Amino acid sequence: MSRKNTIQKLTLFLLFTLAFACKKSTELNDVVATSSKSKLKTEGITGTQILIVPNVRAETGQVKESGFSFECSNNTVLTGRYHSGDENGKTAYEYATLKAIDAAGNPVGGVITVEDQRWEGNIKESNGTYNASAGRVIVGRRHSGDENGQTAYKTGVVKYNGLTTTIINYSTSGSNKESKWNWFKTDGTHVITGRSHSGDENGNTYYSVGTIAYNTVTVPPSRFRIVVKLNPSESYFPMNPNDFIRLSRFRKHNIGSSDDGWSKSQNFWVNGNSHGLEYYDIPVNIINSYYIPNSTKNLRPHDSDSFGVGEVFLEPDDNLVGDRDPNTRVPVFQYSTADGSKRQYWTFYGYDQASVGISFSHQGDWENVTLSIVNNSIAGAWLSQHSDDPYYAKENLIITEANGVQTLTVYSATGSHAFYNYPGDYHTILDLDHAADGGYQWVITDNVQDLSTQPWRDYAGAWGEVGEFATTTGPLGPWYKRLGFNGH
Repeated sequence: MSRKNTIQKLTLFLLFTLAFACKKSTELNDVVATSSKSKLKTEGITGTQILIVPNVRAETGQVKESGFSFECSNNTVLTGRYHSGDENGKTAYEYATLKAIDAAGNPVGGVITVEDQRWEGNIKESNGTYNASAGRVIVGRRHSGDENGQTAYKTGVVKYNGLTTTIINYSTSGSNKESKWNWFKTDGTHVITGRSHSGDENGNTYYSVGTIAYNTVTVPPSRFRIVVKLNPSESYFPMNPNDFIRLSRFRKHNIGSSDDGWSKSQNFWVNGNSHGLEYYDIPVNIINSYYIPNSTKNLRPHDSDSFGVGEVFLEPDDNLVGDRDPNTRVPVFQYSTADGSKRQYWTFYGYDQASVGISFSHQGDWENVTLSIVNNSIAGAWLSQHSDDPYYAKENLIITEANGVQTLTVYSATGSHAFYNYPGDYHTILDLDHAADGGYQWVITDNVQDLSTQPWRDYAGAWGEVGEFATTTGPLGPWYKRLGFNGH
């Protein structure tokens, strides 16, 4: 490398470092300036929303984990759990009554009940990811044996004045060793909706939570509806990227030597591979500050457009399986051109499983469907397939129309999540993609958020661990692959 190029790179790196130290005070203006191009339409929204939140909390005594069944008392829900040790260690639970509040947090009258209760799950504890179905909360748990034993969960539906509620603001806690978790308790607005654990008592546990809401809010239906049909044999499902951040360590790649990890206790990089709790769930504003202002360059290891200095990545301990029931729970991120002629929908998965002889799998997976819109009608669509986004004209897509709403159906290949216009087997450079009917149908337009306002939008590193090649390293985020991207 010439001395001139070296100086240019060092100068740009110093500018990047200075911008990080100043916390990027111009970020907010940048968001405001760009969000007008992709802002979601909210005209016509009417009604109010009442939240059903924990009220009076109580704790059970400690019991032996390996042979105890817990059920919440009448009209209460699970809000916490304590555990220490292995299957012979002690477990306790926290449960709470519920109260209704308005948007300002003021108490609202009404009768709150927990109905339609049932046991479900019965999954192997050592590989146990369980999320209650949409609209349901956890009201009990039982486990038998060690990590190879079965765990089941009791769920119920919360009703307000006899009317069914919904669950909003789904989220995931940070992870910790099961044997050292001690207490996990929800905050003032969430209840427990799921739990995941891998391995024995030294494996990681994390909890899914959500907020109970009684909604009288009505949103006019979108003109466009997109249904993604997952393969019946899919093992890795969509997830919220905020949860991926929460379950990851934030790391800096050092070529030829050990990587660094961001420490919350020291608020800076520390060299080594520590899995201490301080290295997980790093505040999003810190992660989001790692980008190069006013540049097309990024900070992703092995990327052809990487700046080559200060490369960073997010690394969860496990290959995250995501949410097996993503409808209404997992957000999708929209970006549109200023004239509205193209509309892009970005989806995120915790893991991409792809192999042909050797593995091309990687943690983190961003995919997209991009609509071409002419005269308020779908004229065609670009479907992401590995490193390509081929275009399909309307006549080559499955599109139906009813009540003024056009529905586009696409098919997601097993593991790779590449999108195809029809079911079938597709030969690619990296793999044989299998797209099929009969699997989960994810309506990705039912929970759409604006890409330009996401708190992680600017992050320019890898969403996943560093592999030997670009194809096995976590991908770059969608802000750098959005429509018309020509620099930050």
